[in-house]
Amino acid sequence: MELQVRRIGPSDASLLRDLRLRSLSDAPEAFGQPLDDAVARPEAEWTAQARAASEGDRRACFIAEATKPAEPTRAADPVGIVLVRRRPPDVALVFSMWVDPRARRAGVGRALIDAASEWAAAWGAQQVVLWVVASNAAAFRFYQRLGFTWLESGPDADSGRAYGALAMTRPIADGRVRTP
Repeated sequence: MELQVRRIGPSDASLLRDLRLRSLSDAPEAFGQPLDDAVARPEAEWTAQARAASEGDRRACFIAEATKPAEPTRAADPVGIVLVRRRPPDVALVFSMWVDPRARRAGVGRALIDAASEWAAAWGAQQVVLWVVASNAAAFRFYQRLGFTWLESGPDADSGRAYGALAMTRPIADGRVRTP
């Protein structure tokens, strides 16, 4: 499997919707939104979200797409998504990440976090913060392997607890964003 991670384009609303619905179907407890609510969202909202996440430094959405070298004419298969937003003055908040179960443990999650971190470093972020649902032990271990540590106090930790999640953080030092 060859992997490409790219920032979502303004015309990728249907791809954004598809990945969101797949993530909610796979892990409804992890995202704080009922699947029925996402299904009912008007197309105009998906279009606006794709447009807003496609440029600038307020928010971004990155998509991971897999191709098989043995099938070069086959369209890329979307296998993961990460949404990240700027939290002034210097925090990048990953507020949603999902990898298709068929593509887990293949470097997709790492590549998505790297893309989000590179975007954040470009506008001067000093740290990446994310929340993990307390029952998701596999996600905790994954983020720890990427260098994230517990964030026990502060507004991001408090906000995560309000959603039944725990906060984790990783610094961006001197623009170095690649995971260990």
